[in-house]
Parts: sequence; structure tokens; C-alpha cells
Amino acid sequence: MKILPLLFFAVLAFVISAPLRADEYEARTFAGADGTLLGFRLLKPKDYDAAKKYPLVLVLHGAGERGTDNAVQLKYGAPLFLKPEVRDKYPCFVVAPQCPPDQTWSAVKGWTGPNAFEEEPTAPMKLVLGALDGLLKEFPVDQDRLYVTGLSMGGYGTWDLLTRQPQRWAAAAPICGGGDASRIAPAKGVAVWAFHGVLDPTVPVVRTREMIAALEAAGGKPLYSEYPYVKHDSWNIAYGEPELLPWMFAQRRGAVVAWDKVAGPFSQPPSNLCPGAGPMQSGLWFRTLWKGRREQWSTMKTTEANSVVFFGDSITQGWGSLAKDFPNLKVSNRGISGDTTRGLRARLQGDVLDLHPKAVSILIGTNDLDQGGEPEVVVENLKAIVSALHAADPKMPVVINKVMPRGPKPDLFPDKIRRLNALYEEAFKNDAQVCFCDTWALFDDGNGSCKKEEFPDMLHPNASGYAKWTTALQPIFDRLGLTK
Repeated sequence: MKILPLLFFAVLAFVISAPLRADEYEARTFAGADGTLLGFRLLKPKDYDAAKKYPLVLVLHGAGERGTDNAVQLKYGAPLFLKPEVRDKYPCFVVAPQCPPDQTWSAVKGWTGPNAFEEEPTAPMKLVLGALDGLLKEFPVDQDRLYVTGLSMGGYGTWDLLTRQPQRWAAAAPICGGGDASRIAPAKGVAVWAFHGVLDPTVPVVRTREMIAALEAAGGKPLYSEYPYVKHDSWNIAYGEPELLPWMFAQRRGAVVAWDKVAGPFSQPPSNLCPGAGPMQSGLWFRTLWKGRREQWSTMKTTEANSVVFFGDSITQGWGSLAKDFPNLKVSNRGISGDTTRGLRARLQGDVLDLHPKAVSILIGTNDLDQGGEPEVVVENLKAIVSALHAADPKMPVVINKVMPRGPKPDLFPDKIRRLNALYEEAFKNDAQVCFCDTWALFDDGNGSCKKEEFPDMLHPNASGYAKWTTALQPIFDRLGLTK
């Protein structure tokens, strides 16, 4: 569930259509010892000063950008470093080589299977390393600030370089790639932030998951962002991550700077830094919404202290008449459109517990299911949320609103909503501080769907729907002694 302002689409259209001057990338050629040529592009720092040292970023393209024109490899990734604000804030060298047709950056034996590491780099990768060595001699590059990123075939290449030369890199950002998980342990001291779409049909998400698991098992602390709705084009989100460049350029070889030392306190963390399991909302629009609402709420902790907190996703966020509907309650709206149970866990302390609430009303779960979360995982997240609320105040009432019906979707709604609601009831049937508002039965049309007259988009209630929900909650709040 998400509420997208029209301004977002206008800004997105501008970003997509805004011209970036690719000719700022100088066309160059590197010749190997056998005379084989590698075309690459080089972007120099803005206001380049040969007396200064600069970081360098190596960008490895995907299979679709292979060729001999020394141009098409600038299609993805490279444009990020042409943005005026990036050029101003992060002066650096950017190197974008082009892999010849029918060759690869790493010894990939099929995109879907594990990548068997070869002791010798592929011919194109040997040329990349040769070109890189030449640039380090030609220009004042800070060799403690060498960064590598790549997508798809370039994601494989990024993992390959981490495996092959872990001592060289300060940071790496592989996108929808994979590698030999049995060989990645020596890179445990490198700052890594990896990205992958769950629905990727070209490179299965397990390829990144296994690399991250191997690094963690070796004692590394990689970051990993997994995108629930996304297929193979996860680079479109990854290269738009607002914290990616601040994180990358903060890294120094041999000294990993943690994500929370770079990101603001209200930024959405990468998936593997969030508690629990299951999906985290991945849209870039969500990053802005999450941060903006949480920043605003941080200024309201005194005025909204000891209130009844409504905690959830877009159905809660969209309850604009909340205060008017409950005139005898002090209420706080802590809904964020698109959020999941994992998101609620991540922001529970700052957005809810810091208010020392009088009670908490929770509606959450439909986004989890829509993004591939299983009911059994979702209920574990909710149990953790309720446990934290009990720990903060054992006498505080918690009202769980059952997941509402929505428009039917084969193999998903209403079946999984019914199952999730049953698990919610089972989990808290003996919890004296938890009670339920049966918002499933309240809005069910008898066939497991909501009604068009109450949910015009078959997902979010209108004024009539919110009025009906108010009527159902009011006697519960009265019984709990919350009303004035």
C-alpha cells in the first residue's frame, strides 16, 4: 500500500529526461601485453588539481552493454557520477571499461548457477586491471579510496575483484551479481553494500544471499538491500539509494565505516540491518517518505507524549480525520505508506516507545503479504513488536486490528490474509494486554473482499470506511478506560 504524491512523478520524469553530458567521460584505450585492446571511459574530478589526491570508482557494466563502441557502457551507473551535485560533493575519477562481445568480467558458468572461481582472471578483467594500474601511475589517485561497483555481469565482476584482490578495495557495491561464496572470506574487511531484486529471473537472488552469508560467517559486516518487487533491473533503485555515495566515499581501505555513522538517524537502513525477517519496502519513494515523516515526528515527542498511538502503513497514514474521529482521545498517527512489520520493528523505538504511549493500536501485514512475506514470518515480527511494547510498559493496552480484506488476487488475497489473521489470534489469545478489533469481518463482503463503496481502490478505505472503523474501535477504547 502506498500513497505517492504527484510531485514524485514530476520529479522522476525530470530526472529520467534530464540530459547528462556523457562526453565528459574521456574515451581511452588500453593495450595489453599481447596487443589486445580495451576501450574505457575516464571521468576526471571536477576542477581537477594534479596536486591533490582523489578517490577512484571502477564501474563494471552488464552483459547488454558489451561491444566495441566504447560508449554504450555508460548507460547505467556511470551517469550517476555526472550529476552536478555529485560532481560538486564527491570529486573523483570514474573508470568505465567496456567488455568485448561474447566475453565476461568473471568466469561465469551460467548466470543461474554458482560461480566457480578461476585462478586466472578472464581476458577482459586482466585488461581492466592493467588499465587500472596504469591510471594509478598517471594520476594522483588515493589508493586507500578505490571503489568498485557493477551490475549483473558487472556485479559478478565486482565479486570477482573482491575475491581476487581484497586488499586493494576500500568499498564495493555489487548489484544483482554473484560469485564463489567459498572464496569470498578474505574480503571480510572490505566495506560491501550489495543489492538484488527478489523477483530477478536472470540472476536468482540466492546468488547475492549466499555471498552475504559467507562474508558474515567469516566475520565481515556487509550491507545488503533486497528489493521485494524488483526483477533484474535492481540497479535503477540501487544507484538511486540516497545513502549509497555518502557511504561509499566515507570508506577507507582497511577501515570500514558503519552505515549508521554515515546515514542520518531517520534514514531507512539496508535490509540486513533491520530486525526480523521478511520484506522491507524497497521503492525509492519510500525512502523519502520514511525519512520525512520520521523527522517530522521527532519534533513532536513532547506534544504527543502519552497518547494513543496508531501504528501501521498507508491505511493508518491516510486516516486524516483521526483526531476529529476520537475527540475524547489524545492520538498520534504513526503510519507510513508501504510499510511492513519489519519496518515497524525498525522504527518502533523512535516513533512509538519514545512517546511513552497510553496505548497502541496496530494495523499491519497486507504489504508483507503483497511483497512475498509468509504469514508465519509476519506473525513473528508482530510478536516481537508486542513483546517490546510489553517490556516498555507491562500495563499498556495493545489493540491489534485484523488485516482488512482487499481486492482479490489469486493465491494471495484473501487466502493468506485469513491465514495471517488466524495466526494473529492464536499468538495473542492468552495475552491479557492484547485485544482485537475484527476489521476483517467489519469490511468483508462475504467473499473475502472489501466493498467498492468503502474501498474505492479496493485497498484503502474512504471516509465511510474510516467512520465504520471508528465505530468499531470506540467501544474498545471505552472498555480499556482510555477515553476522557
